Amino acid sequence: MEFFNDKTKAMHEIQLLMDRYNSGKITNIIRTVGGYANINYKVSTNKRDYLLKIHLNKKIEDIIPEIKILEYLKTKDIPSAYPIPDRENKFINALGNDNIVIYEFINGHHPEVNIETTQQIAKVAASLNLLEVPTSFTQKNWVDIDFCKTVIQKIPSAVYAQPDIFDYFIEQTNYLEEPLSVKLPRGLVHGDLFPDNTMFKGNKLLAILDFEVICIENLLHELGTAIQGFCYVDNKLSEELLHTFLNEYQKYYKLNQIEKELLPAYMQWGAHCMIAWHLIDVMEDNDTIKYKRAQALIARVKQLRKMSFSF
Repeated sequence: MEFFNDKTKAMHEIQLLMDRYNSGKITNIIRTVGGYANINYKVSTNKRDYLLKIHLNKKIEDIIPEIKILEYLKTKDIPSAYPIPDRENKFINALGNDNIVIYEFINGHHPEVNIETTQQIAKVAASLNLLEVPTSFTQKNWVDIDFCKTVIQKIPSAVYAQPDIFDYFIEQTNYLEEPLSVKLPRGLVHGDLFPDNTMFKGNKLLAILDFEVICIENLLHELGTAIQGFCYVDNKLSEELLHTFLNEYQKYYKLNQIEKELLPAYMQWGAHCMIAWHLIDVMEDNDTIKYKRAQALIARVKQLRKMSFSF
């Protein structure tokens, strides 16, 4: 962000911003891990710590649904870092050319993937998925099969060609289109349940973070993504963690027979969504880190296609 090139000016502007939240005097600012479309900072003051999320190139109307659904989830005791209103009861403000939201800062760490953490993620996923969807919330999943087709359309004009990945991605997208077209039970889905989007203290879940892609979607979408996040060790599927996750989840919601049959496809889909994101950066920027990550995910999917499951 060019805004932070002049650190003295940036600190002054952030202090003025934080004054709107009656936050006290800033004592330190540290950049933390962010997502694809945001930059996060831990802002420490003489009163408490806050999380400053800068939404890059995101309009206010695109941020509001996340704020609204978090207000709802707070009433349902879903553990998260909730947005904080300023003294005028506004949740969204401007910093430089970008919109920002101030959140509670959760003092924890990203978890080790093990039986205890996997159980807790399965439980909170089920709790979220089974909530009644507010009538005002209509957000649909935009990371869908059509999104993958859009990525495929970019391949002929890719600045950086990677034919091995491109050919694989086209074939796998076609392979998944039919199972993903089956109508299944739907509900509120976080859509990005990975360790980097959760905070723990030891093995105790403190919060789920980053609800930017929360939507109304097939419940299997949540399972497929969360299994990618919490059932793999050293890029290998742990059947122990997989059964731990499913056993815990099904204490609250029993998968029907069709869902059980389609779960392996959705496990592949959980990886395929991420491959699509990485592929864009590979095509446009020759991002070697994203290329390696895509290759690791492709290895997961290829292995899944060879496996048989009985759920």
